[in-house]
Amino acid sequence: MPTATLPSSVSSTIPAVTTTSVSDESLLTPPKLRRRPVLIALGVVLIVVSAVVAWYVVAIVKDTVQVVAAVVDIPRGSVLERHQLTTVEIRPDPLLKTIAAADLEQLIGQRAVADISAGVIVAPAAVSQTLLPEAGQAMVGLRLESGQLPATLPRHGQPITVTSTPADNGDPNGPFGEKTFAAVVVNYSEHPDQGYTVLDVVVPVDQAASLAGVAATGRVAVFWNAE
Repeated sequence: MPTATLPSSVSSTIPAVTTTSVSDESLLTPPKLRRRPVLIALGVVLIVVSAVVAWYVVAIVKDTVQVVAAVVDIPRGSVLERHQLTTVEIRPDPLLKTIAAADLEQLIGQRAVADISAGVIVAPAAVSQTLLPEAGQAMVGLRLESGQLPATLPRHGQPITVTSTPADNGDPNGPFGEKTFAAVVVNYSEHPDQGYTVLDVVVPVDQAASLAGVAATGRVAVFWNAE
């Protein structure tokens, strides 16, 4: 078979194919990274701030103590119950008198000697182990129906006046041997279904028998003045 030959004019127009060798060194050399000083400084600052915050949190937690606080209002004179108390964490202050959380259970059954508001830390001076009545006092129960006491019940520890009242159909302005007693409310219980309320009051021991006798007749009433 005859061999085809390109004309010289055509072969001269075909560009020559050349090969370019790639250096092995350029393939192995990684590209240079540009460092940004601002980002590096920002990273250092964040690390330092995080360390300071962590130290501060640890220091606060380490310095806090758990103390007893009131969950609800606790009136003066009432007996402390477990549901009325809780524990909270505070930073100790030498000027603040507190009761340690470990002593909470010992407070149950003690008596509040001052009004304790909800959310307030319980101070040692606000509670007492002294049971009522104290020496020289006696406790008397008063069974009172509507009209024998104000509609608003006295609070625990409220000073009141107990007075005898005339007999049925008696003249309130006539002589009937009126007697009055200064007393302090220790506790009260309401019995709305039966229509009466019982007040537990304390009076000097030498007046207890006389007050109990008047109270037994049912001819008694109580009132109190603003403190």
